Amino acid sequence: MKKKTMQAIFAVLFVLGVIVGYTLPGDFRNLAKKPLQAGIFDVPKKLGQLDLESPYFKYTVIAQAETGSIELIRVDDKIPMHIHPKENHFVYIYKGRAKGTVGDVNAEVGPGQLVAIPAGVPHSFERIGDTPVEIILFSSPPFMPGDTVFLENG
Repeated sequence: MKKKTMQAIFAVLFVLGVIVGYTLPGDFRNLAKKPLQAGIFDVPKKLGQLDLESPYFKYTVIAQAETGSIELIRVDDKIPMHIHPKENHFVYIYKGRAKGTVGDVNAEVGPGQLVAIPAGVPHSFERIGDTPVEIILFSSPPFMPGDTVFLENG
């Protein structure tokens, strides 16, 4: 698929994610009861201090409010096909390369690229090469690992 086509598809997915975010129940659109705290984060340092684990990646939460969260994630191998029924995700590729699938879109992604994943859309990532994939995950509402529905095994 051509680069411009991929960019257009990701732009459409981003807009779809924003639209889905506005259609969430009123509780999520109201002002957060726990507002986001101002902060500056040293991403490389924080990526060296990942303190949480899932079956497929290590991560840390660097900011969270009722309306959204930011996590740093390191993928050493693969995150199998899965969905997040309620969360819109925006994945910024910080380091490494991966093959990604979001719905019907398949692409290779690398540093500096942003992937928009609307709630309920199946997606997966698999590392390319020897370098772990390090990402910054922006979620709205906040990322909840227990709400992840895996559609295949790793």
